[in-house]
Amino acid sequence: MKLSYFDLLSPAPIYIENIGGIISPRLKDISSIGINTYQYYLTILKMDLKIYFTLTGQAEQFEQLSTEDKLHLNVFDLLTMNRQSIDLLQNVLNFFIEEDVIYSSEQKAFYVQNGNSTVGIITKELYPKVCDLICQRNYIKSNQEEDLSKVKSKKALEIMKKLKKGRAEKAIRTTPDRNMELGNIISAVANKSQSINIINIWDLTVYEVWDCFSRLSNNNIYDIQSMSVAVWGNKDNFFDATTWFKRIYDTD
Repeated sequence: MKLSYFDLLSPAPIYIENIGGIISPRLKDISSIGINTYQYYLTILKMDLKIYFTLTGQAEQFEQLSTEDKLHLNVFDLLTMNRQSIDLLQNVLNFFIEEDVIYSSEQKAFYVQNGNSTVGIITKELYPKVCDLICQRNYIKSNQEEDLSKVKSKKALEIMKKLKKGRAEKAIRTTPDRNMELGNIISAVANKSQSINIINIWDLTVYEVWDCFSRLSNNNIYDIQSMSVAVWGNKDNFFDATTWFKRIYDTD
């Protein structure tokens, strides 16, 4: 489910039927729990089987699992196997969902409650969708795995396995860019924007901050290009004056 650009920018919760209100946390909300906790929460939501086994000190056991065994495992079941990880996941969901999220051991699912009314239920089947929606509201791509057990075609299954392996290898090779850490982005936006400063930026949602950063970056390039063309011209004698408001988010 791809959320619209308008909804992603909205400071209000996005209400999804049978789930509840998905929020984009404000910077001050992230500050209240700490940046490390916030990043850890996102790690839980983006967790695949390999990450789960690695974080729990079972990386070697994961490599020894057969393809058949992996097909019958999913992160939701693993995270709801004991009280400690259940409480962790419940805290994560409560941070990103407006209503109260409570785990039911009988149903093996999380109930989303507004007062005495149940407005949603997060089951094993619905969990990947919830993770993806939360990730969208936080300006990140979900890392939820495709359910390979539902793939009937042997050829399609092999292709999906190769794609999955390629993404995993790419993730290992990629070194995090410290310039893109949230703290640095907050400082950059607060000191570059003409209206946002280090005092009022904490009222913005995390999605708004990343979007502002993208716009400021694009407009900075536009200003440089327009000045260059105004002074030196260009070989095509053409300058696209609409570049500054071109879409930077595509819903397709």
